[in-house]
Amino acid sequence: MAQETLTQNPVERRSEFRKNLEQKQNVEFKLPGLPIYLFKVKDTSPNGICFLVKEDSDILNHIEVGQILNLRCYIEDRTEPSEIFISEIKHITSADKHPYQGHHLIGLKVLKKSKQIKSTI
Repeated sequence: MAQETLTQNPVERRSEFRKNLEQKQNVEFKLPGLPIYLFKVKDTSPNGICFLVKEDSDILNHIEVGQILNLRCYIEDRTEPSEIFISEIKHITSADKHPYQGHHLIGLKVLKKSKQIKSTI
C-alpha cells in the first residue's frame, strides 16, 4: 500500500499530500544537444512529481526553475503504459540529509499529462 505523507521538512515545497511509490518509477527527458536523461521518481502528488538528481550530474547545468520540460514517466518494469507530462520546474533543492544526501530534489508542477499507448514491440 502506498504511503501518503505531508511533511514539515523544509526540503518539501508542495503542500499537497505526496505518495511514496509502491513501484519504482522513472522519468526521462531530452534537452536539445544533450542525451536522454533518466531519473528515479522520489514521490508524486496530484499535481506534481519530485525526482532525484546526483549532485555532480551535468544536467544541473542545463535546467532551471521555471523551465518547461516534456517528460515520460513509467513504472520500472514497463508493464503499464508510460505517461507523458508537460511540467514546470518549481524548485531545485540540495538534499543535505540522509537518505538523499548527495542529490538534488527536482520539484515539478504537472501542467498537462496524457497516457502513451503501450508498445507491443
